[in-house]
Amino acid sequence: MAAMWTLLSVFLCISTVRGEDETCATCGQSPPAHSAALLQSSVQRNSKTAAGPHVFSPAQLFGPGPMGRHVSQTQMGRMGPRMGPHPHQRMSQPHFSFEQRRAGGQSKGESLYGGAVLTPCQDPSAWTPEKDVYGWCDMYSMPVQPDAATCDAGDGCRYSYGYCYCDKKEGCNAVGGTWNGYTCREEMENMFPDYLEKIREAAAAGTCEGKDHYGYGVKDMVAYPAMMCCTDYPSTMCEHNVQPMTPCKSEAEFLPDAYAWAYCDLSATNPPKETCDATPDCKEEWGWCNCQSKASCELLGGYFQGGTCKDEMKWWNPGDHKGVKEALDKGTCAGVEGAWGDIKYQVDWIGHLCCASKKSVCEELDHYDSGYSSTGMY
Repeated sequence: MAAMWTLLSVFLCISTVRGEDETCATCGQSPPAHSAALLQSSVQRNSKTAAGPHVFSPAQLFGPGPMGRHVSQTQMGRMGPRMGPHPHQRMSQPHFSFEQRRAGGQSKGESLYGGAVLTPCQDPSAWTPEKDVYGWCDMYSMPVQPDAATCDAGDGCRYSYGYCYCDKKEGCNAVGGTWNGYTCREEMENMFPDYLEKIREAAAAGTCEGKDHYGYGVKDMVAYPAMMCCTDYPSTMCEHNVQPMTPCKSEAEFLPDAYAWAYCDLSATNPPKETCDATPDCKEEWGWCNCQSKASCELLGGYFQGGTCKDEMKWWNPGDHKGVKEALDKGTCAGVEGAWGDIKYQVDWIGHLCCASKKSVCEELDHYDSGYSSTGMY
């Protein structure tokens, strides 16, 4: 404490000597009785309008305290300059709400960055601003929780461990919950302002080439919102006329209703290994029974969750579709890149689940076995 007062005394003396024609005889000594008053005076004078230009506050000398430090937006909501903001980790921006903008005279579809609509779609009319990108069902504010029968009757709802969970808006509302959706409009508006500015520049220029923010390209910025919100996807404002492809050599081989992934929650019944393995499409692995079809899962008293091959294709980036098209045109996958690297890594695993031949387009073209089909892996 004594050292603190000594430092403060020196600081006050410097301020006094520089701001007034006086000398200080107490520098480095114990704090005088009027030190608190001097400190208050110094803080009050620490402003842009202070008369004394050479008066420095502790904040000016040592930097702002932890509550006053500025955190760059490039450090929040993402891991680095090459990664976009995670869709579930958005940061509130100083934007006006839709109602506020409308009250100010802007139409429903107008962008905050000029009068024209700013969308990630190739065709602006393909934009679905009010569609939910995701959402959650609030059951906790209900005075009485739905019982098991009421919950299980709701579309996309299930009762587990004493609670009702709903994944769809219709089911949530049907059982009395409150659906909280996050719309496509919000997905775009809550992007970082620097990203939106680059997207606006690309839209005005008619090209996304050379438009990036610290190496993060506009085509990657718009890929996710376009995937979720544009009816003309896999085309985007950056990648035009992209032909939708499948992981198979021919479209006729593609099995849209097969499951690319499946999970059967059998925690309530926990059937023995013999029963599990005797049920079609079910198999016990690592001590747990899992079923690859809804009918088999429910036969054992489980709750089934799964994504079809058609649903899985919605998650492909434009670069993946373009990669498969390039491979088919060349007759080989050698040297062909997808959105995230060698195209074979994108198609091999899903190919053995979603193609009638149990082989991907790359396995068919280049005559190799990825190992997925032969091992019988799900």
